[in-house]
Amino acid sequence: MPFTIVGQEYAVTALRNAVASGRVAHAYLFSGPRHTGKTLLALQFGQLLNCTGPDERERPCGRCRACDCIAAGAHPDLELVGIGGVCSEQGHDHKKDDSRDIRICQVRRLQELASRAPYEAVYRVFIIEPADALNPASIGALLKTLEEPPPRVVIILVAEREELLPDTIRSRARRIALRGIPKRQIEHTLRERWDAEPSRAAELATLAGGRLGWAVAALHDERMMERREAALAQAEELATASLAKRFAAASELGSTYSRDRQRVHDVLEQWERFWRDIMVVAAGREQSATHRDRLDRLRVLAAGCEPRAAVRGVRAVAEARQQLSENASPVLTLEAMMLRLPVLSDRRNAVAERLGE
Repeated sequence: MPFTIVGQEYAVTALRNAVASGRVAHAYLFSGPRHTGKTLLALQFGQLLNCTGPDERERPCGRCRACDCIAAGAHPDLELVGIGGVCSEQGHDHKKDDSRDIRICQVRRLQELASRAPYEAVYRVFIIEPADALNPASIGALLKTLEEPPPRVVIILVAEREELLPDTIRSRARRIALRGIPKRQIEHTLRERWDAEPSRAAELATLAGGRLGWAVAALHDERMMERREAALAQAEELATASLAKRFAAASELGSTYSRDRQRVHDVLEQWERFWRDIMVVAAGREQSATHRDRLDRLRVLAAGCEPRAAVRGVRAVAEARQQLSENASPVLTLEAMMLRLPVLSDRRNAVAERLGE
């Protein structure tokens, strides 16, 4: 069975060539936006490395024991290392203590396993995801392994924000970059592989921003679209809100961050797209807007907004997202973002208030 990842032909070709030529690196860095297939590619690369199918040209075959076990998450020589995982301290699992990063004891467990020969496979494979959640202590420990890699061990770092990894780590891993794929390819894949209705496939392909994984998840989970609508409605409300309301929203979102980081990042992603839409509509390029279903409201809000001001809004949210990834104070970061966001006038509401008077 060939790789099932869609739209990342360059990455697949690079990995196939490495195996075919016998030049498999001891470490790889799979980087790219969320939902572009980085973890799927890592798992399928693990299958390729250890597949025992009879025809080398058709590996990974998807039928041998190695391919089946890796797909099921049950192969003894493939280990996933992530936030809240098992560590070296007598099998302690950090999921129970609300861990928010990958700890040094987890890397020590990786080192212990890597020092042993593969149990039944050709390679021991470790997938560290998200690698940008490694803390300074765990980075230091991992660096020692990357400097003196054991034989028959492949470490795959999966990172959305590779710039958060130090150069000492990045320079010792072969970089494989995954990018967004064209809207038409996402739409076609949703229709052909997941039997999506044409209109639904077109809608999700437009909103996906090049991320097939997001489109597939949204196709099967209506709550994702509901959360998207709620985040966009809040962005619209805050665009015209007083500073007091903005600070209240920052406080609430900052408190949420301590419990659910990904939820906050998802909200901010929608806010960033909202301000991008304001920017392109203000610049007279509304055909480039992502949320075409909201053009009526976007036109009203963008009418009194200079494109340069909307650019400041995009940058304010983008920089807040980056600072949160770097463990800045959530509430302070979000309050600073609120101060930088432009205050838009809602002409429709103003007219309604005058009529009410």
